[in-house]
Amino acid sequence: MSLLSWLGLGPISAKDDTRCLCPSQESIAIIEKAEAAVNQLEDIKTQKVHSLAQIIITTHSQLLTLSHHRPDKVINDLLGNLVAVCSEIHDQDTVRQVLSYAGVQAVLPPLRKICADAESCLESHWTAHMVKGAGPDEVQERLKSFPYYENYEELARLELCAILSVTKHAPKRIAFIGSGPLPLTSLCLLDALNNGSLGSRPSHTHAHELNQEATVILNIDCDEAAISASLQLCLALGAPGQGMEFICTDAESPAQDLTEFDVVYMAALVGMSQTDKEDIMINIASRMRPGALMVVRSSWGLRTCLYPEVDLTTPSLLERLKPCIVVHPYGQVVNSVIVAKIRERPNCQG
Repeated sequence: MSLLSWLGLGPISAKDDTRCLCPSQESIAIIEKAEAAVNQLEDIKTQKVHSLAQIIITTHSQLLTLSHHRPDKVINDLLGNLVAVCSEIHDQDTVRQVLSYAGVQAVLPPLRKICADAESCLESHWTAHMVKGAGPDEVQERLKSFPYYENYEELARLELCAILSVTKHAPKRIAFIGSGPLPLTSLCLLDALNNGSLGSRPSHTHAHELNQEATVILNIDCDEAAISASLQLCLALGAPGQGMEFICTDAESPAQDLTEFDVVYMAALVGMSQTDKEDIMINIASRMRPGALMVVRSSWGLRTCLYPEVDLTTPSLLERLKPCIVVHPYGQVVNSVIVAKIRERPNCQG
């Protein structure tokens, strides 16, 4: 007797064991709806890619028609819209498709050059406005009214946190290569490290009260007009500008010894391609002491339309630099931050 018979269920006939192996019409309809939904999503993504690419290409074309890159309503609107679009967060595939879109790659180098020129013009314009203040307090007030002042504060805070995550000690001597006519990052770092305004110490504690050496930041730029403007600004600021030093020289000048600096910054606009940046970084690293930090500003996502992305993993760079941390902001800060440590130089024996 079978177990099923013993349970009183009786034998199972062959016809009771048949199954329908063909999908029902309802199943086919579900599959068709799913495929239609996928196709619709793909169409939406294609339209998004096309729209983003066209904004980049069209903005470049419109910028080419301008007679100058100094601040005015037209260029402010064009670049403001471009920055807003490029700061949006998209999935990697969308970014890849936009950057590989026909026409986008061709406009990126000249677009970045225009953005760099416009940024320099904006900083020069505002620096000239700031130094006309009646005294240090008014100069400081005008400085803080700069449209992107809070962005610089946030970026400086982010960079300082990244630096302090790599080293146990706050830097005392910093060199900033490519400081420009408005050295806002240097001023924010100086204030943070000396006065704790960005949270590195209690805000009421000053370096001299702790018998600690005050921070010194050397601002380096190859543009004499930029160095002159930033020097005038710091003199006009009075006490907040103390600790700022300036020198006009090329980023790769062998005359500028960098071994005394704990951290050397390389601004986003120093070198406009990976090749250029790599050559400059190797040169800078050769003049720094082992164990010191190099902070390099980079970009990610569609923000690479504004600033070139920096790859620190090439063989020549890895020989000289040990990448420590990379930070990609998702908010209003555009630049990414790379912190790397200078490697020990191999012993060269004959």
